Amino acid sequence: MKRAARVHKDSVTAGTDDTSPFGLRVSKVRHDLRNSIGHVLGFADMLLEDAQAQGRNALCAELELICRTANRMLAHVNESLDARKIRSSPVGVRTLQRQIADAAAEIVAAADRLARESRAEKDEVFQDDLARIAGAARHALESAQSALTTLVAAAGESDTAFFRLVPPLIDWSPVRMKASAVKPARAGGVILVVDDLEENREMLSRRLSRLGYSVELAENGERALEFVAGRVVDLILLDIMMPGVNGVEVLQRLKADAATRHIPVVMLSSTDQAETVVNCIQLGADDFLPKPFNPTLLMARIESSLTKKRLHDQETIFLQQLQAERDTSERLLLNILPQAIAERLKQGEAEIADGFSEVTVLFTDFVDFTKYSSVTPPRELVGRLNEIFSAFDELCERHGLEKIKMIGDAFMVAGGVPTPRADHAEAVAMLALDMQQEVARHRSAGGPFRMRVGINSGPVVAGVIGRKKFAYDLWGDTVNLASRMETYAPAGGILVTAATHKLLKKKFRFKPGRVLRVKGKGRVLTYLLVGRSGEKI
Repeated sequence: MKRAARVHKDSVTAGTDDTSPFGLRVSKVRHDLRNSIGHVLGFADMLLEDAQAQGRNALCAELELICRTANRMLAHVNESLDARKIRSSPVGVRTLQRQIADAAAEIVAAADRLARESRAEKDEVFQDDLARIAGAARHALESAQSALTTLVAAAGESDTAFFRLVPPLIDWSPVRMKASAVKPARAGGVILVVDDLEENREMLSRRLSRLGYSVELAENGERALEFVAGRVVDLILLDIMMPGVNGVEVLQRLKADAATRHIPVVMLSSTDQAETVVNCIQLGADDFLPKPFNPTLLMARIESSLTKKRLHDQETIFLQQLQAERDTSERLLLNILPQAIAERLKQGEAEIADGFSEVTVLFTDFVDFTKYSSVTPPRELVGRLNEIFSAFDELCERHGLEKIKMIGDAFMVAGGVPTPRADHAEAVAMLALDMQQEVARHRSAGGPFRMRVGINSGPVVAGVIGRKKFAYDLWGDTVNLASRMETYAPAGGILVTAATHKLLKKKFRFKPGRVLRVKGKGRVLTYLLVGRSGEKI
């Protein structure tokens, strides 16, 4: 509300508190007159800048006269077009009409002199702009003759004969020009000007283009909404009073859409109704600019809004980059740790150590790998290992098992950690059989590897070790015995302990068990897993 109050104080003049039908009618007349005066000031100011830059001093005096006269006319309108003043003393409107008529006559006369003086130079743009200035002055006069008379009648004054009849001024209608061609996007930003009056669009387009902005034009609210739906826009200058979808409705739709709500919007209007201004700010408008535009204030408001847009864009890019880096870190973390463990670490858990009463551990190893690696080129060796271990990774994911680590040509997998599952032994057994088939496929394609597999089931301790390089690992006799089973397994065989056999014997087929003397364990009963029950050998 502080911001809205500031806009009211700086931009709103007399008459803003009268929202009666008569007060709104006065506001509409004031809006129309300001629009016309704004056209005079806007085009005259640009011509004056050009004349000064080009050293055409002979033209500057007349253009300065036009600007002074238009500003005087604007001051009269702001002072006299007040609903309360007109009700209390309609006679004041007579003075305003004379002031507007005199000022309009001075402007048109000055434009006529300029046109004659510059005609030999054959500057068509200059001549067209003079025509616009004269046409806008004449429009202000016509509004004063018709609308002001109506206001006095509406205020209760029946005698309107005292209004001075002003003879027609020079019959010099403004030349209608095509909208300026849109220039390529520049570093200054893309600005969309939305206004139903061509003169306003043309004036803003030319002034903004001079300052390095790329300007797009929309003649109504519907066209503006269509434009932003498919194009990048850095700022919208949006007229409030337009037929059809007005500026307030356009603003509401822009701010309701996630794709466009970040675009800064500066509202433009000749109206001075405080309620409308405050409403626009509350709906999300970044600023409000009254017509006619003060060039310095216009540029300041535009640059302020564009600066906010640039900061927003930089923040968006930064957040996108941050999210991309976070996603990369997430993928790397999940390549090292199980997802459940990674989540616990991210939540701030410093030490992770868990005991599991029943898991199944698998080890694999390639037969004669040391001999093969000594005679194989490094690139070929690593390529073959990467191919087969990548296939093993996919099999682990398919069976919902956790790869714990690789050590050289050894591969370690566990079922039932870090998330317990009742079928841990069955899942590991299926993985072992699938791994066997994968190695066989590689051998049929000329691969050199034969594989041994060892499996054991029982309790383990699991946790994360390391500070800079994390590792999730398992410890306990269950792990050690599973590793021993791999060592004692025959080439191409899957050797399991009695503990694992007990969990699998109803669903899988085994060769008759035999007792092995295992180092550090003594006599251990083992079985060779050959397939799933019901499968043909």
